[in-house]
Amino acid sequence: MICGIPDFRLAPDPYIGIEEDRDKGERLLQASEGRSYEEMLRYYYEITEEDPPDLARHWIAHSLAEPEIARKVMRASGLLPQSRSSGLSLLDIGCSTGGLLIAADNAYEELTGLDVAFRWLVLGQVRLLEAGVRAKMVCANAESLPFAEASFDVVTATDLAEHLRDAATAVRETARVLIPGGKTVWTTNNRFALLPDPQIRLWGVGYLPRRWQPAYVALRRTDLHIFKVQPRSAREMRKLFEIGGLRNHYTEAAPIFAPHLGAMANRALRVYNRMRRWPLIAALSKCLGPRLWTLASR
Repeated sequence: MICGIPDFRLAPDPYIGIEEDRDKGERLLQASEGRSYEEMLRYYYEITEEDPPDLARHWIAHSLAEPEIARKVMRASGLLPQSRSSGLSLLDIGCSTGGLLIAADNAYEELTGLDVAFRWLVLGQVRLLEAGVRAKMVCANAESLPFAEASFDVVTATDLAEHLRDAATAVRETARVLIPGGKTVWTTNNRFALLPDPQIRLWGVGYLPRRWQPAYVALRRTDLHIFKVQPRSAREMRKLFEIGGLRNHYTEAAPIFAPHLGAMANRALRVYNRMRRWPLIAALSKCLGPRLWTLASR
């Protein structure tokens, strides 16, 4: 137990060692007294010099909008009950600072957030306390969940698949901890989207062979850490769920919500969200659209 968070990791975060991550988490906890979540988020990027300022501003805006985004995604996927149900439990894998847990608070009695990044969970504690949300925060690998079989009614995984060492094993673990009939939703950025990569804002990364992607990103962004993200295609997501054992699944273009991008962008997104279900648009969006989701049940 460190900073009130149990650490069950068997492997480190891709970008930082376990001890370094713990030290950073403790530093963040010490700095959190008297600071709001937004102030802590900005402080985090001030002390994280390897994250370029332009991308940090983008990531901060997205993080602050996460509860609203997550609420809309969960409602669209049918996983946000109108009222809290007795005993209903949710696990959010790759929870980051807990935005989805805040969105799910009024619908689920038991909330658990899990992430490999210890430092983000420390920030998540600040965020949950500020929002008045009670949830368990656990540091562990998605490929080795520290929970018994059939522990959760719902498992969510937002923008997780592209960051995993072994995504198929993580899907298998998701199936293991779901109750019979339990549901899961995984969202991911589409590898073959026609738009720039939303995390690093570069065109064409996903179209390159995986082994070339880090060199291409390093050439275009000399100020960025080594690129270790693996954006997924619809076909790749389908294969992951077949290998992982959740066979009752389907992958399609996901709705997109971005309240932090302004009125004009959101008007365009509302049009897209309606059109993505039209047969021809649905087929094209599944191949080339910005976002995908896979919904499944055990």
